[in-house]
Amino acid sequence: MAHLACIRWLPLVAALSTSLPTLAQPNTEPAASDPDAPAALPPDTAPDTPAPPRAAPTPRPDPTLPEVDDPMLRPVPPAARRLTSWQEALRRVRAQTSSLRISAAQVEQAAAQSRLALAKALPTLTGTAGIQRHLLMGEGWKQTSAGFERGTIPDPATTWNAGLALRVPVFAPRAWHDAKTARRAERSARLSAKESERLAVLATAEAIVSAVTAERLSEVSRVSLRSGLSTLGLTRRRARVGAAGAFDVLRAEQEVALTRAQIVAADESVRLTREALGLAVGSSEPHSVAHDISLDTLVSDAARSCRPEQTVETRPDVVAARAQVEVAARNVDSVDWAFLPTVDAVSNLDYLSSERRSANNEHVTWSVGALLTWQLYDGGVRYGTRDANHAQLSLAREQLTQAKRLAQVEVVRAQRAVRVAEANLDVSRRTREIASQSARLARIAFVTGNGTSFDLIDAAKRLREAEIDLTVKEFELVRAKVMALLALSTCSV
Repeated sequence: MAHLACIRWLPLVAALSTSLPTLAQPNTEPAASDPDAPAALPPDTAPDTPAPPRAAPTPRPDPTLPEVDDPMLRPVPPAARRLTSWQEALRRVRAQTSSLRISAAQVEQAAAQSRLALAKALPTLTGTAGIQRHLLMGEGWKQTSAGFERGTIPDPATTWNAGLALRVPVFAPRAWHDAKTARRAERSARLSAKESERLAVLATAEAIVSAVTAERLSEVSRVSLRSGLSTLGLTRRRARVGAAGAFDVLRAEQEVALTRAQIVAADESVRLTREALGLAVGSSEPHSVAHDISLDTLVSDAARSCRPEQTVETRPDVVAARAQVEVAARNVDSVDWAFLPTVDAVSNLDYLSSERRSANNEHVTWSVGALLTWQLYDGGVRYGTRDANHAQLSLAREQLTQAKRLAQVEVVRAQRAVRVAEANLDVSRRTREIASQSARLARIAFVTGNGTSFDLIDAAKRLREAEIDLTVKEFELVRAKVMALLALSTCSV
């Protein structure tokens, strides 16, 4: 029976010797060359003479699977635009991101509204000029230097005048109040712009980490495909010599098909994350990340762009919401000031072409005075405006409460996510080490004929899953650190 077993394994040994010479070489060495065998004593050496120290045994190399080539092993081509550093990403965000431009436009709009509100509390100077020509003339008495005489009237038929009107608000409480309110609204717009900068930095950092993660997962999937194709090739050779069955080949083919599906999904994820990165930096074109960029320095680079805050009360969105409450409260008070009268000092300087038409029979007249304006009834406009402003104040207060609540939860979650990511990474590293050792032993057992294809494919599958999980956990830790930093910061782009 022993001879029959040897004859059965001879074709397999010959096939493996052709494909894997590193495995067949140790079996062809003579027994005397085995470093683990006891050394033979010379004829003139006594048995009790101590033998010389033996050299340490040379470790045998691990068996390797055959090299393969497949079109799906080629990675996704890099994008036309690449980011080489965090500073470059911030420069593109500053120059191209629409959210920042919208915030800047809103700040400009608030500044313009503030200037308009201030104008109502400042003096106004108005210049006027006019000319008049009478087309229908008549006969009558007209005044001349010599007295009254009969002639064509009016005389002169063409008259013109010019004048300046000055208005100075002396008592305008609502205008003064609204000017201060507009300045508060401008400050609120600037605070909202700071929150937009924080969100832009947050989106850029997350997009960079996601893009690098997708690239890494795509690489890991291709490594798994290469290993699966090698295993499939070796299984087919074993099947040709009768050492494996058709079911083993089908199992290996199924594993390769699953890996191909993962590569398709991973490649699409790469394209999606590149497009998301392009949108984050303000471009419609996909952006990729340079391979030499270090994610370990991403947290420190982001820290240099942002200033950490002590509490959520000083976070930009909470401060902006509080400023909105102040503006809404001042808008309610503005209606109360509208019930009071206003007093303006006025002055008019006029020049007339005909002195006879002026009050002092001179070409130039100048008058000063005061104007009291008091709107007693407006149909209920002020009451309706006050009710609307009260509702806006209630809304702003609830938005402030919600902003505080969401900020507090976001900070707590971000800090906890760092600890959870660190724990998951430690577990994933240990799992990957175990899966790597299991795959190595299964490969050795399969190549030497002591293992089955099921053990080999199952170990390779677990290793692939462990590699992907480790990759995801590494980048999840980086993302968690960045999110924890930016959750309680004020950023400048």
